[in-house]
Amino acid sequence: MTTRRRIIGALGCVSLHLMLAVGATQAQSSTPCQAVLDYADNGHQVNYGPGRVRQFASGNVRAHCDGQETFMSADSVAWMQDIGQFEMVGRALFRDTTVTLNADRTVYFLSDERLEAYGNVRLVNVKTGTVLTGPNLTYWRRVPALRDTTKLYATNRPTVEYTPPQDSADAEPYIIIGDEIRLVGEAAAWSGGNVRIDRSDFHSESDSAQLNLASHVGELFGNAAVRGGGGGATGDAADTAGFHLRGHEIAFASVNNELSWVQAQDSAEAVSADFVITADTVELSLRGGRIQGGLAWGDLTRSQVVSATNTITADSIAIDSPDQELQELRGFGSARATSAPDSLDGEVDWIAGDTLVARFEESGLQRRFLERLTAIGNAAAFYRVYRPEGGDVPDINYSRGDHITALFGLGGLLQIDVIGNADGVHLESAGRGRQP
Repeated sequence: MTTRRRIIGALGCVSLHLMLAVGATQAQSSTPCQAVLDYADNGHQVNYGPGRVRQFASGNVRAHCDGQETFMSADSVAWMQDIGQFEMVGRALFRDTTVTLNADRTVYFLSDERLEAYGNVRLVNVKTGTVLTGPNLTYWRRVPALRDTTKLYATNRPTVEYTPPQDSADAEPYIIIGDEIRLVGEAAAWSGGNVRIDRSDFHSESDSAQLNLASHVGELFGNAAVRGGGGGATGDAADTAGFHLRGHEIAFASVNNELSWVQAQDSAEAVSADFVITADTVELSLRGGRIQGGLAWGDLTRSQVVSATNTITADSIAIDSPDQELQELRGFGSARATSAPDSLDGEVDWIAGDTLVARFEESGLQRRFLERLTAIGNAAAFYRVYRPEGGDVPDINYSRGDHITALFGLGGLLQIDVIGNADGVHLESAGRGRQP
């Protein structure tokens, strides 16, 4: 016991000397931490010359920054005063009012308030609950004289459970995995290299990503994809509550900790159980993990929506799908709707106009079917109708007018109505072909 007290006392004296030396240069270096060794089972110091003192301690080492709410501990410590470096090895722990940092080894560079941690790194933001784990981490402390916010940088595929600040205690975190991750303050994150972001309401993949949790928005860059609704990270687009969205870039937003809006740009594609949308840009509004509506537009690519029975193309398309039940599609600018190819001759029926409106109804089989197609402005339609007496050869109807409406049942076309400047031709099959 006498030996231990003598060692600790010597370390305490050296600590006091170092505190005075650092304090004398604090106004110039702007380094607020003045390291103090509080306890160690064993220790010694080496004097290399004036102002060059190094301390070495082992066994339950504890230390702190003088005048700050900090705590440091490790199996052993090397305090190299001449270069302003405090190294902790073995169960290293650093704690201040912002974070708790655990690692196998941590080096604290006092000159710029930077900590580098290696091996089994785990950092917890004590205010937000955000957790970072990985093989390494660099943490820059918030110091008014040096920087106004904390910064973190980790590599070798760390994982971050990123919790939005100032949200409810049960706010669901974003799980971010990437080759490298940067966090700035409590609300800004960036990740690069095969990035994955997961929550129960969506899963995303991209080359890189950034989040701003203060404004609840995020962006994905390069080979971006979002899968939402249904089963979240494992949801299938075939699930009526699921969707897939792809594009070179994707932006998204959340409201009340729930995905509310997504937009894909550059070769965008959205897939749900009822439709597939392709365009330069596709955006979807969401509630409860389901698509409520959307828009598709672009300059390089014509917008297109493919349903079970029809394909609609136009300069831009608007979609109404309350609770992800396709209700109405509206195409604007040289709009055209085509049917699935005929099983007998491979031909398609079509209707076109300046504007096109498609209405869908429930089939009773939990699938939506086209109930009405309306073309407005420079309208034209081409349809074939198979009659029992016509065999394999259909009647052919071509119509033009200001306004054309085609009505459908589960069995196909029921009637076509043409309004304003109507003309056209109807050719009957005259009973040619095989008889049923």
